[in-house]
Amino acid sequence: MEVNNFIVNVFKGMGIGIANVIPGVSGGTMAIVFGIYDKLIEALANFVAAPVKKKIDYIIFIAPIIIGAVIGILGFARIVEFLYANYPLYTKLIFVVLVLPSIPIVVKNEKIREIKNIIYFCLGMVFVLTFFMLVHKFTKQDMSFQIRKTFDTVYGIKLLFCGSLAGGAMIIPGISGSLLLLALGEHQNIIYYISNLDFLPLAYFGVGVILGIGLFTKVINYFLKKYRSLTLFFILGIVVASLIEMLINI
Repeated sequence: MEVNNFIVNVFKGMGIGIANVIPGVSGGTMAIVFGIYDKLIEALANFVAAPVKKKIDYIIFIAPIIIGAVIGILGFARIVEFLYANYPLYTKLIFVVLVLPSIPIVVKNEKIREIKNIIYFCLGMVFVLTFFMLVHKFTKQDMSFQIRKTFDTVYGIKLLFCGSLAGGAMIIPGISGSLLLLALGEHQNIIYYISNLDFLPLAYFGVGVILGIGLFTKVINYFLKKYRSLTLFFILGIVVASLIEMLINI
């Protein structure tokens, strides 16, 4: 049974990894679809301070997801890049179909008709739609720009910064780390570095991702513990707005 759970979580991690490669698709949303979001956030947020026994439990849970995510990103970066460039309609439709079942799951057993929950649902929608509006403002550019193949410390610091933002975005449902990288002008560079295993720029970017995940998981875990219902409806608003955005751009 443990082996089965390990394999299942590897495949879930692969789904999250693949989602993080595609601009407009959120790894956090995929974690909700797979029913592991709460536990994943808790494990990442509390790992450092947890006792040894709890650390082992967290490792058993997180390790296959991380393995799957790495496989998804490294193994499918070129494939996803090709599909997204040549068949954007079908690629996005697949992810829309995957996200749809998550809508009732997010707020299962919560009070749907409470006014404050409805307000936070609307705030979630406004939050993510504002994000997409700002991103689209900065992504109206020629996508045939030259890949950056030279590296220096200043560029490394930029990759560190971009990685921290993308890392935080990866775990927030509805916010696409890839779309954020697109707005920052680094998405195609990162895809190139991953596809060609260019380790130096990836090291800077990876450290940034780890820092971003570490910070944002603590924030999200706090709100899930203290204000669970309101946080879930805020997340639901994000997910629904993301679907609307994806459908509009299909």
